[in-house]
Formats: sequence, structure tokens, C-alpha cells
Amino acid sequence: MALLKRVLIANRGEIAIRIAKAASALGLDSVGVYAPVDSLSLHTRFTTETREIGGPGEGNSVAAYLAVEALVESAKASACDCVHPGYGFLSERAAFAELCASEGLTFVGPPPAALSLFGDKIRARTLAQSLAIPVVGGSTEALTSPAEAQDLADDLGYPIMLKASAGGGGRGMRAVEEAGQMVEAFERCSSEAEAAFGNGSLLLEKLIARPRHIEVQILADSQGNAIHLHERDCSVQLRNQKVIEVAPAPELDETLRQKIHADAIKLVEAAEYQNAGTVEFLVSPETGEHFFIECNPRIQVEHTVTEQVTGVDIVEAQFRLASGASLESMGLGDQQSVGAPRGYAVQARVVAQGSGTIRAYKEPAGPGVRVDACGYQGYAPPSQFDPLLAKVICSSNSSSSFASAVERTLRALDEFHIAGLSTNLPQLRAILAHPDFRAGDARTTLLADESRILGALASPSSAASENGGALALLEEQANTLVADTGIGAPEPRVPTLEVETGQRAVECPIQSSVVEVRVSEGDAVAAGDTVLVVTAMKMETLVVSPCAGIVAAIETLSSGDAVGA
Repeated sequence: MALLKRVLIANRGEIAIRIAKAASALGLDSVGVYAPVDSLSLHTRFTTETREIGGPGEGNSVAAYLAVEALVESAKASACDCVHPGYGFLSERAAFAELCASEGLTFVGPPPAALSLFGDKIRARTLAQSLAIPVVGGSTEALTSPAEAQDLADDLGYPIMLKASAGGGGRGMRAVEEAGQMVEAFERCSSEAEAAFGNGSLLLEKLIARPRHIEVQILADSQGNAIHLHERDCSVQLRNQKVIEVAPAPELDETLRQKIHADAIKLVEAAEYQNAGTVEFLVSPETGEHFFIECNPRIQVEHTVTEQVTGVDIVEAQFRLASGASLESMGLGDQQSVGAPRGYAVQARVVAQGSGTIRAYKEPAGPGVRVDACGYQGYAPPSQFDPLLAKVICSSNSSSSFASAVERTLRALDEFHIAGLSTNLPQLRAILAHPDFRAGDARTTLLADESRILGALASPSSAASENGGALALLEEQANTLVADTGIGAPEPRVPTLEVETGQRAVECPIQSSVVEVRVSEGDAVAAGDTVLVVTAMKMETLVVSPCAGIVAAIETLSSGDAVGA
């Protein structure tokens, strides 16, 4: 087997850094790409070479990272022999993999046929059903209109879940509790899916009450062999996007665990799958049932926790499998060679929650602590991209208990200092302290049910008091630096509208971009009417009127304009 020699990394942020490090460890050169607005992103400094991408109108948007032909040309111009897509962007686009192959470039991922199959959730469901793998009741073909979705929902019964039939990552998903919500939910899901995946088609499934979200990491070679690297629990989610992940899944019934593993292998073997992938299930602990929902044919954000409990570098494995290596040659010839999980690992995703410049930054460290990140002092994360700053991954101590992994993660988050930019660190601490999570029984509804977690506001000093005042010292020095040099000083805010007596303000809840303005000055609105649609992290949010009344004034906004919280 001849290992690949030079890779174009068709991605950005922490996953681009992760891929560059894996390539370097294997002796591969790497070529990074960046949109002009991303020129100061940290991933541009970890590759052997970097190239600017993005034509007119693309430099300040995700479009630069979706320009298939331009990326392939960049790979050829820089003498690459392979392309790694990471996650998101083009990672699940069969057409991209096909173009790479036609230009003599190895796509570090599954073959186009597998991308096409699992990029269509309806086809994937059909395959699973043919193999007697349980699926959630729902669509047998893509839905074309809200009326069609309404008819099917009436037959299935509410609540239901609308889902993008292509892609994943929580985009294009909405729970619909009643018929009156269907039209708006359908439009928002379709719009998100079109923006994220270039395909606005949807499917509908019966909503499973309070499930756990369990996924199985698999590796498969070109000789038809497949193994699993155990499972992960990804139940802690915010708006269908994962927040904290655990490997292996704690307190999972052992018989159910074995069924899920077996079904994951059965599915990928039937699909003649190759490379790394993740088969995802919903589990009902009360009934012992499990349901296949999708297979993500790419590296996952949360691959890290599996690496920590198995000792397998999954990104390196991707390169070796793409080069034609067999699992046996990698020391993973059968399931027994994988061995049992080595304790537990927990990953917490640290994300920016607004705009700003990081004026101080210090990652946690120590035994059992790993940080995959793209933040640094002086960095102003571009608001149009995923706000993920860092992944804090912590392993259990010598006791190998889930509790020790949780405690180590909590201490690591207490030591993570990010100043000048609002993050979700307080919420992460609150989740780790929640009794359901600590008992290994977190459900996908946890954050929706526990509003106090989302409202958690812990000051830096509160964490510092448990940590010998270290964070307090760091914060004090960061404030001194701002006062002395102005580094990381907050940018001036755009003035808001004046709210006069007898008027009520309508506030945008998140840092985002405008999708659509629904009202004009003088319009009459009812309480709950949508006045503005915004998007952040490729997820659309409705901004609604808090009361009935007449629109007295409105900011001059157009589609694509950036708005603050």
C-alpha cells in the first residue's frame, strides 16, 4: 500500500487543524484553504501551504467553501493527490466525490455511491427496513408541500418531526406539535436544508418521546470488512444540535447495546460502505426499543471521545483506508482486536454566543484533558460560520468510572479562560452538574425541559473560587491589557430603535443574519405573529411579536444583513 502524499483540506476551523495534524503524523503534506474573511483563522497556520478561495460575492460567506470546481482546481494546482472534506460543507456531497475521482484525486471518505445512498434519508430508511432494522414510522418518499406533510401527519398522529432528507447536523429539523404549526415549520425546514445542503426536500417521522440518541462509530475497508468502535451517547442537544457527547453510552442495557452494534454493522455491510462513518439510532429506555434514523458518511465532530476510549486515531484511519489499507493491516482485523472501551470520555462543545474579539484565551490542560480548538487571543470569529471555538475532551481517571470523566470535564471547563467574547461555558457547567446527566440518563429533551440550564449565568470569579483564584487572576490581567493597549476592546454596538411610551420593543434573540422581514411600518400584528426570520449556524429562528398592535417603527433591514442580539 502506497500512502497518499499531499492532501487538500476542504474545510476550516478546528476540524481543518485536526486533519492537518493527522496528515503531518503520517508524513503527508497538507494544503489549507480559506475565504478572505477567514484569513486570520488558526487553521491557515497549521498546513504546509494555504490558498485563498472564493470568487466575487463568496469571500464573506460559506459559498467559498462550497465552490466545488474551485476547490478541485486548488487541489490540482497545489499538486495534491487527495482531498479530505472534514464534516459539514461538502463532506456528504456525492457530486464532489465524483468530481474528485474524475480529476484523479482520492476522496478521503466513502465512495460516491455510499454518499448518495446515505445522503438520502428515505433511501437509507428503505435499506434499513429491508434488513429488518427498526425505523421510526414516517415518509416513504420526499414531501413536496406542507399540505402533503399535513396529510401524512394526520395519519400518523402528532407530534411529528420534519427533517431534511439530505444532510444532517440538526439543520432542517423541526418538531411539529399540532397542525397549525405545519406550514411555517415546513417552510423553515426547507429553507434551512436548501441553504445548508443545496437540497430543500423533507421527510416526516413520528416523534419519539424523550429518547436517547445513540450512535455507533464504524470503520470499513475496500475488502468488504467492517468493525465498530463502540457507541457514543449524543443525547444532550440544543435545537437538534449536539452539545455534550459521551463514549461509551453510560447505563445502556447491554442486550440493547449489542443489538445496536449488530444493526450498524449489518447496515454498512449491505451498503458496501468504505472508510469511517456513524450509524445513528434513537433509543427508548422505557420500552427497550431502538430505531435507525440515519448514517452520517463522514467524520463526526464527536469522533474524539471514541478515540479516547479505544486508542484508535480515526482521522489517521481515514487516510489509511482511503489509501487502500485493510483493517487487518491496521491491527483492526476483527471486532475482538478493538477490545473493550477504556473507561469513559466526555466532550463539551464550547461555542461563541455573539460577536466580539477574544482579548484573553487559555485552554485547560492536565492528565486526561484534550482540547481541539481554533481560538486564540485577538481572534474575532466571523459570524457567518459555525461558532464552535473548542472541544474539551476529558477521560475518566484510574477508576474508569463515568462520574470521574464528568468531574474531570467540569474542572477543565472551570479552568478554560475566554475573555471578550460570550460563550456557552456556564451552560456546559450546568449540564454537567444536572442529576439526569450525571446518572447517565440524559434525554434529547433535557435542555428544552430545563430552561434554567440555558439561563445559567456563572461569573468567572465563581469558577475561580473553586480553582484557587486562577481565573480571577487571568481575568484581572486581561482587563489590564485592554485598559493599557485596547486589545480586544468591545466594538461599538449599532444603536437600537427608541421605544416610546405605549410601545413594546421586539428584540432579536441571537447574533444572526436576516433571512426575511415579514412586516412593514403600519402593519397590524397579533401576538405571536412572525415579524422577522433570522439565521445563525444555518438554523433559522422566528422573531415574533410579543403582543397585538401596530408596527410603529422598524430598522431598515434587508436579506443578508447582520443583526446583533
